[in-house]
Amino acid sequence: MVKYDAIANTKAGKLQGVQIDGIYRFLGVRYAQSTEGKNRFMPPQPLVPWEGVRPALTYAGKCWQCDTPRMEDPEIRSTRYPAAYEKLMTGSNEMGVGFQSEDCLALNIWTQGLNDGKKRPVLVWFHGGGNIAGAAEADWHDGYNIAKKENVVLVTVGHRLGIFGYLYLCDLDERFRDSANLGHQDMAAALKWIHENIEEFGGDPENVTLFGQSGGGGKVAALMSMPMCRGMVHKAIIQSGGFHAATPEEATAQTLDFLNFLGIDRNNVDKLYEYTAAELIQAQREINKSRTLGTYFVCPVVKDGRVVRYDPFDGAEGSEYVKDIPLITGYTKDDAILTALFNPKIFAWDMDQLREGIMGLGYSAAQTEKIIATYKDLLGDDVRPVHIYTALLNDRNHTRATYERYKSRAKVGGGAPIYNYCFTREGNDPDFRAAHGVEIPFFFANAAYAPALWNRETYHDAMKLNDSASAAWGAFARTGNPSNPGMPAWKPYEEEDRYTMLIDVESKLVSRYHKEVYEFIF
Repeated sequence: MVKYDAIANTKAGKLQGVQIDGIYRFLGVRYAQSTEGKNRFMPPQPLVPWEGVRPALTYAGKCWQCDTPRMEDPEIRSTRYPAAYEKLMTGSNEMGVGFQSEDCLALNIWTQGLNDGKKRPVLVWFHGGGNIAGAAEADWHDGYNIAKKENVVLVTVGHRLGIFGYLYLCDLDERFRDSANLGHQDMAAALKWIHENIEEFGGDPENVTLFGQSGGGGKVAALMSMPMCRGMVHKAIIQSGGFHAATPEEATAQTLDFLNFLGIDRNNVDKLYEYTAAELIQAQREINKSRTLGTYFVCPVVKDGRVVRYDPFDGAEGSEYVKDIPLITGYTKDDAILTALFNPKIFAWDMDQLREGIMGLGYSAAQTEKIIATYKDLLGDDVRPVHIYTALLNDRNHTRATYERYKSRAKVGGGAPIYNYCFTREGNDPDFRAAHGVEIPFFFANAAYAPALWNRETYHDAMKLNDSASAAWGAFARTGNPSNPGMPAWKPYEEEDRYTMLIDVESKLVSRYHKEVYEFIF
């Protein structure tokens, strides 16, 4: 039953949402002005209050963006793998959702109550896409189910991406001195809006949990330590993400590359305003064609000293800043298979090619043989070379990252706990298995929207995992501890035991997960 009688009173004016079977939904809620025209490449501007009631019934446009350069490579597109991965991710194809617009500073809200004084925990989602792609509005990100099941207020946030969010102009023109990391400034503005308005939507502004996957996990890491977010982040969940920041010098060099491509002199940055958004995105697409994975133009978060000052896990000032924020960090069992997606030849590797690939990571021939033997013991003698390689990358990236995050807190006196997980549930594709991103619908209680992750025989198991995974995030948002009746008691990560929750239909807490490969990754 849909009722159009949901009215919320925000600081800037009234909004009309809908009520669907007891859940209030507000879509396309602007938290700052449009970034069109004079606001392009400028920090987010506060809303202008309005009279009357504004509709919040449909999603806003997503930020202008383009696909990753490798995914547009004809040689890669000719293989089965991009299409197969897109099929696996059905329901979360962020690139294909909605229209593109510079009026994209909007968020979406799902809640069980309006201004009822119940102060529900607030979960705020930041989408992936490496700061160059993605969208808040996707089936997997719909907040109805988790709001209903866990009685949380669920918020998803849109923000500027690519050149619109991360073109570093600060050192080229005094007018842009405050324009570093605009996408992250947008997210901070969204958190400020939430802090000031979420009580009207039945939420608690003093109990806000950020969560995000891949590039979204990196956003969460940055937001934890950003000065302009102080006091507005109380818990954090980083799913398959990490913190990476360029220097101002590196970012300026990328910006000059872009200006040169357009034929714009560094002393005449205003020329950027003469291009349409579509033309600028096409330029970004063209310059990306010569770049490889990890060097996409333009996506770097910049450690500019004002917006982004600290690495939250550097063991020094940044760690001191965030040490009291409870944290969940984790990844999927086959997370690094995304690497193979961008180089599909890896799927057909034989053992000799595997050896070459491992030695390309800096290991000796003797170490390589030991690594292969160790992973065969862990994964089975019949494991394919591609899955040995990506398992090693997983441990190098994620197992090591969790340890480093823990150690960074220990160096500054500990603080709030860190909980670690590995999501082990596999989808239906034998190549991708528990691939990058497959956990998202389960944590949103939206697994029913992801038929590539279950079949007729496994549906009930998938729904059981759907309940326990979303309950973990709900429990963490409420209490700072993800333990719930659907899983064993979830112990925090520690120096000696390094507890990891293997999340599946029957979840299991293990000590020193993949300890056999520690000598190769630390």
